[in-house]
Amino acid sequence: MAYFSNDFKNFFEELEKNNHKEWFDENRKRYEKEIKNPFKSFVDDLILAIQKFDPEIMIKPKDAIFRINRDVRFSKNKQPYKNNVAAFISRVSKKEQFPGYYVHLDKEGIWLGGGLYDLSTENIYKVRQEILYNESGLEKALSINGFEKEFGAIQGKRNKILKPPFKEFGESIPILFQKQFYFMKQYPNSKINSDQLVEFCAEKFQKAYPVNQYLRLAIDHVE
Repeated sequence: MAYFSNDFKNFFEELEKNNHKEWFDENRKRYEKEIKNPFKSFVDDLILAIQKFDPEIMIKPKDAIFRINRDVRFSKNKQPYKNNVAAFISRVSKKEQFPGYYVHLDKEGIWLGGGLYDLSTENIYKVRQEILYNESGLEKALSINGFEKEFGAIQGKRNKILKPPFKEFGESIPILFQKQFYFMKQYPNSKINSDQLVEFCAEKFQKAYPVNQYLRLAIDHVE
């Protein structure tokens, strides 16, 4: 049985044209029935599927799912609601800096990704250090399980310059310039209504498990 009805796409198409509190309040019960509650059930089942190959994942759905309300305090875009539902399936919290799995559904399709997006200066240093000392480990993680075929390369914002001890290695190991280490891919919106949605997402995430393992070794490294 599929988690989402055809109203999933309709809801977000209408929200895009009516992104204000009055419309949302009028459609709140519809949102809860067609979007919020089904998404929670989906994330709950997806966590269970991920745990079969990644036992470090212990998160509860409420700690993984992002609110639909936007934080508009420091944004030029004052629309109060996001045009998507999303969750970051990490160890115990979406807020922790721990390599996990990101799922995002909107009217255009499914976004699946993971890795490390927001990093402290300390953790950027740790990942760069792991890459410097164990570049072959990263190359192996990228090449097995079909990761590169599915997601391509590790993405992320980059520093323009590198400071010691990484400066002299930047030319030969360009990924050291990155300060984010994530992967992401979009899939067709037709998958959203599939009764195999959990299996589809879990199969993609399993390809990324070795990369997440590598990044976790870096973050958990103790000097």
